[in-house]
Amino acid sequence: MQGEIERNQWKTFLEEFSKRNQLRPTSLEIIGGDIGAQEEEKFLPFIGASFETKGEEAGSVEIMLGGETAADSRELTHTIRNAQRIVPIVGIKGLEDGLGIEDKDGVKTLLRFETLPEIEDTTSAA
Repeated sequence: MQGEIERNQWKTFLEEFSKRNQLRPTSLEIIGGDIGAQEEEKFLPFIGASFETKGEEAGSVEIMLGGETAADSRELTHTIRNAQRIVPIVGIKGLEDGLGIEDKDGVKTLLRFETLPEIEDTTSAA
C-alpha cells in the first residue's frame, strides 16, 4: 500500500492523527476474502485510534467512535488484531480522508471521514 507508515512510528502517528481528526463523522468498513465488504457504521464521530504495544493486545490497533455528548450513548470500539500495515487515505485536495489498516490475514479496515448530509432549507424567503 502506498504511503505506508513505518511500524516504529505507529503509536505517535495514531496519537497525532487522532488529535487532528477528533469528532469528524466517519464510516467504518471491513473488507476480507471470507466476509466481502461489511459496513460497520456510518456518521459516528471519530474519538481516536491507538496502537497497543504491551499486554495481551500487543500489536493491535483500536479505533474508537462515539457520540459527542454524554446524552449520545452511541459508541463503537473496533479492534484490529495483529495489524501489519497502516496507510493514511489522502483525498484529492491532499487532506486526510481516513485510514486503512490491514491485519496479518489480509483483512482491511477502512476508516473514512464523511461529510454530513446538508439539512434541507425549509424556511421561506418571504
